[in-house]
Amino acid sequence: MNKEMDKKKIIKFVIITYIIAWAIEIPISIYYVKNPGMAGNNVFRIGMVIAMYVPILVAFILNKTLKGMGWKPSLKGNVRWIFWAILVPAVVVILGAVLFYVLYPDLFDSTASSYLRKQGEDLGVDMIGQLESQGITPRLYAVITLISSVTYAGFINMFVAVGEEAGWRGFLYTELRKGFGRVSTWIIGGVIWAAFHFPVMIIGGYEYGTDYLGAPVLGLIVFSINCIANGLLHEIIYDKTKCIWFPALLHGGLNAVANAPLLFWNMNAEEKASKLMILGPAVNGIIGMIPLVIFAVIMAGMVMRGEKGKTYNE
Repeated sequence: MNKEMDKKKIIKFVIITYIIAWAIEIPISIYYVKNPGMAGNNVFRIGMVIAMYVPILVAFILNKTLKGMGWKPSLKGNVRWIFWAILVPAVVVILGAVLFYVLYPDLFDSTASSYLRKQGEDLGVDMIGQLESQGITPRLYAVITLISSVTYAGFINMFVAVGEEAGWRGFLYTELRKGFGRVSTWIIGGVIWAAFHFPVMIIGGYEYGTDYLGAPVLGLIVFSINCIANGLLHEIIYDKTKCIWFPALLHGGLNAVANAPLLFWNMNAEEKASKLMILGPAVNGIIGMIPLVIFAVIMAGMVMRGEKGKTYNE
């Protein structure tokens, strides 16, 4: 097996991935902005799902194979990592949300109704009315969503997330590790992963909206830090298990629970809420991601200490 980092292949991977992904992200973002209702939302969501498969496609094109990424589920000695992949996102997201709402209690809506009402208005549907017709209150809906997010939703989402994971962790991070140490790989890989989302963030308001403090530059910086921390955890679990499904499960679990804190977002203070979206309550905000970053730093320290004196080739 070739242990030399192929710089040209990495550059080709990044450029081709961006060209194809951005060719999808730019038009769906424009359409979403011009059509803010249900149609625009559906087009945007479908487009983002398609874009998530671009990294695996480009990795296959360049390598002419996807072998060696650990496609066969390996449970022997790895069962604990399944719980790790599900529980870590839930814990860091919930702790980040609690921290944010403690600092900004006026933005917390215990009824979980104002956010659903605003979402319904944006989509042109009566979300609360539909729920109540089924005997479900907004608060109960929030609880059900949270429970599903930390139980089975990650397993469903991983079949989409694996499109990115096979590209980022299976190809990019693995290739970067042949020429860089872990820290450099985490930083470079995280920034590349973040930039993959930049068009939808700048045009479509993905992650933070478009009216937040420091928009749009601060959002790109904060999201890059978020991706470095997340990428670090994804790379560690992939390295420990040698199976691409584990980081895909972690990615899917994070996507499932990431926006759960927004269900308690007080949209009655809409102007303040939109301005402070860069801070939280979601895990991608400056305050919301503090527990994530702390945990990532702890994990990084443990890994670095455990590998002290070792090299990648060993």
